[in-house]
Amino acid sequence: MARSFTRRDFLSGSLGVGAAGALHTTLGPVARLGSGTRAPTNTTAETASRPPRSTKVERTLVLCTLYGGNDGLNTVVPYESSAYKALRGAVSIPHDQALPLGRAGDVALGLHPAMTGLKGLWDAGQVAIILGVGYPNPSFSHFESMEIMQSADPSGDSVSGWVGRWLDVSGSDPTRALSVGPNLPRLFTGTRQQASTLADSTTPGSQLPGGDPTFVSAYSELERAYPHEPTLEAAVAQAGTDLLVVGAKAASALTSQRPPNPVSPNSAGDVGNQLDVVAELVKAGMPTRAYGVMFSSFDTHTDQLYTQGNLLSQLDAGVQNFMGDFPSVSGGLSPVIVIYSEFGRRAQSNASGGTDHGSASNVIVAGPSVKGGFYGELPSLTKLDHTGNFVHTTDFRRVYATLLADIMGVDPKSFLGARFAPMTFLA
Repeated sequence: MARSFTRRDFLSGSLGVGAAGALHTTLGPVARLGSGTRAPTNTTAETASRPPRSTKVERTLVLCTLYGGNDGLNTVVPYESSAYKALRGAVSIPHDQALPLGRAGDVALGLHPAMTGLKGLWDAGQVAIILGVGYPNPSFSHFESMEIMQSADPSGDSVSGWVGRWLDVSGSDPTRALSVGPNLPRLFTGTRQQASTLADSTTPGSQLPGGDPTFVSAYSELERAYPHEPTLEAAVAQAGTDLLVVGAKAASALTSQRPPNPVSPNSAGDVGNQLDVVAELVKAGMPTRAYGVMFSSFDTHTDQLYTQGNLLSQLDAGVQNFMGDFPSVSGGLSPVIVIYSEFGRRAQSNASGGTDHGSASNVIVAGPSVKGGFYGELPSLTKLDHTGNFVHTTDFRRVYATLLADIMGVDPKSFLGARFAPMTFLA
């Protein structure tokens, strides 16, 4: 006689835990059990602020994380500077290869030669470059610095990401934040809620749980919520239900749309696949407010000119293809891509044709509702800190305050722990 399994049986058996774990790793939010949201504290916040912006344009935040520590100095290049050439030597971008952007103060800046697509968007007024972004007493550990950047807490003590704290208080729709790729970064985890994850493929079926129809049907039944369940079982049931809902909605959206037509002649690699997924979902009208894509590895201790050039070429192609589907805000859709890394690289190159872990870097923001130009101040190339690194000139939480106010439509203080003056790079 066939045995009827309950959810408790499923969770307590080793096969059930493995199957459930595999499905939840593929995609799906988990309701975090906890006492509440704890925003980071700060005692040196700026006092200037502005209320959240109200707009009829449907802005969508797309956060692009460059893991490994992208070299900001060779991405946005002070190509005429003798100090730059002295610091970087053979690792510098040649004067005649940088793509001229204009001057920030009295310094001529240009893009890395692999970023021709972003140069075109800059010329169209759709790229903002925020200079000198960082935080006090920087960490040179990949893990600690990324935790700080994604939690918006320089102390490193926060248990949640800054978007995750928004998720904790913004309702229960499991599609309101989506991370494309196999891993869910700290950025999208709250104390009670977290984002959903999607496969980095535009094939609709890739967003649905694997297995034959009998297994999927059984799993769906096991994840159905029942009244008066114990707290843990109810949380697992809700997570499983959300997993199926997110997968079905994403598959339906991808079925209704086509990937962006390639604009760039270069390969966009996996980051291009991820951005293609986001583009289709945005065009399909998914109610998602924040997406995440990720790209690695920018840890260029050796052979930097080739490695970074290849990576930036793929990033540039992916962004160019993505923005080709959103040339303006005429359709009411205005995705905003924010490209950042956990830190920049050391001011001076090393003896291995690369650069080591550094501090302040730049953040690049692109989109049809972006007010193009330079923001912030370029760190001095001659007045370095005691470790030989750049001194940051723009607190990274000012960037987040702008995104929270002008895209998410909320008061940034509630999610950053203190007030930071928003910037003006969004129209």
